[in-house]
Amino acid sequence: MSISRAVLSTACLTVSIALTPLQAGILTFNSIDPSGNAASRSSWLAAIGIATPQYLVDFESGFVNGQNISGVTGLFPAGLVIWDMSSANQAVVRSGPGVIHESNPVGVFSVTQNEEPNLVLDFRLSPVDYVAFQDIDHGGTTGFVVFVTWPQPGSTAAFWFEGTGASGDTAEFFGIFRNDMPRIIAVALDASGDGLWGIDTIEYGVVPEPGSFLLAAAGLAGLGLLRRRRA
Repeated sequence: MSISRAVLSTACLTVSIALTPLQAGILTFNSIDPSGNAASRSSWLAAIGIATPQYLVDFESGFVNGQNISGVTGLFPAGLVIWDMSSANQAVVRSGPGVIHESNPVGVFSVTQNEEPNLVLDFRLSPVDYVAFQDIDHGGTTGFVVFVTWPQPGSTAAFWFEGTGASGDTAEFFGIFRNDMPRIIAVALDASGDGLWGIDTIEYGVVPEPGSFLLAAAGLAGLGLLRRRRA
């Protein structure tokens, strides 16, 4: 599937207009303080039924300070593309203490955006079951999840999470699980404000099919039987 910023921009605009106040059947996990990140993440993993997410993007290798990654393909596993849908088209990797409007990246690098609609995580090349990230220095963010069934009615879900601290290590965990909804093709974040905010430690993937567990178990059992026969 080709990636087109114009097409994605139209989709985001259409979806945002079509949003209803009703929450679809997704599950969200929001840490209201950095001290609660571990507990929120554990609850997210437990709800999904996994021990470790399939993919992790932490920006700690392969990136340089000031690099604009908006719309750039081939940077992340499973075809993830990050877009700044504002006229600036700037999703910029930054490093350094206080670089995110007086807040710090998680580790060395984070991706930042100008607090204009929308910062989009685009999973259209490989739809996912779950997404999480840590948000840094925002004043309250609304967003929506887009499912593979878009643009059918009911194929989006709205969410909201409150603002973080004004400076220092303010990164807070936010996780999404599609639950009984279709797979996710995009997550759009609107942190409208007057400054800069960022996200880091993006985790995402698909839940292993039950059949894959059974197949792996059968393979291990067969291997054990073969070893016993040889013995």
